[in-house]
This record gives sequence, structure tokens and C-alpha cells, in this order.
Amino acid sequence: MRNANYVPVLIDLLSQFRSMEFNDNYRFICTRLPVEHDSVGGITGLPDDVREKIYDVAYYYQVFAALTALGVLQDQHIIVVLRDRIIHVWEAIEPFVLVERESAHHTGPFLFRNLEEFAKKAKEMPSTTVDRFMRGLPMKGRRQIIAPRPRRK
Repeated sequence: MRNANYVPVLIDLLSQFRSMEFNDNYRFICTRLPVEHDSVGGITGLPDDVREKIYDVAYYYQVFAALTALGVLQDQHIIVVLRDRIIHVWEAIEPFVLVERESAHHTGPFLFRNLEEFAKKAKEMPSTTVDRFMRGLPMKGRRQIIAPRPRRK
């Protein structure tokens, strides 16, 4: 984290996990959405209550993705905490998002693009890294966490 002033914001963001509604929405997206709804109409084609669940959860994780893309937070520090959830959410909503991007009426081609890239990075992080973090052990070198981004010239 570049600036300690972001700590309260990060703590506030992570406090969302205490919400039963958020956890219910997450569970719905990961378990019921792919089974109960067809992606043919994208997100727009879903019932209002389902769209609300998707936007609630997906934009929550998109905030973390955007903060890492902006360099406010380091990828590995957030991904180690949210890895599985990021992956599960993206996998569940991906077909709906891809259809939505193609229609591009309101969202355009970049809907949840930060989240998509964040999920790719999360998949690259070995589960052993998460396990070490959860057990309070050092996460070893940065190279083992996520390959560093190439520097711009």
C-alpha cells in the first residue's frame, strides 16, 4: 500500500464481508446463477433482483481490482485474501458479462474488465501462497506470489 491513509478505506471495504446480504448474494451468484439463468440475454436480460445481486458483488470486487490497477494497493496483498472469491465470482458472471459486452448498448466493451484481469492474476497465485498466508507464515518471494508486471518505458 503506497499510503497509510488508505488503511481505513481498505478496512471499511473488507467489512462488507460481515453483511449477511452480501454473503447471500455471493452464494447465489456462485451456486445458483449459472444453474438457474441462461446467459443469452447478458446481465440486462436477467430479472432485476438477480442483476442487483451481480452488481452488488461484482462491483465490490471490481473496486479492489481498480485500486490495484491504479497502483494504490499491491495485487498480491489483496489477492491473497480474496483469491478464491474473486475467481468464483468471475467464473459465474463471465458468460453474462461477455454477452453484455457484445451488445454494448449501455456498458461497452470494458464492463468488469478490471475484475476479469484481477481474476486471471488470482488464478496465477498458487494456493500454497494463500495457505501460507492463512497460517501466518511468510509468503516467500514476490516472484512466487504473482509474476511482476513489466515496467513501462
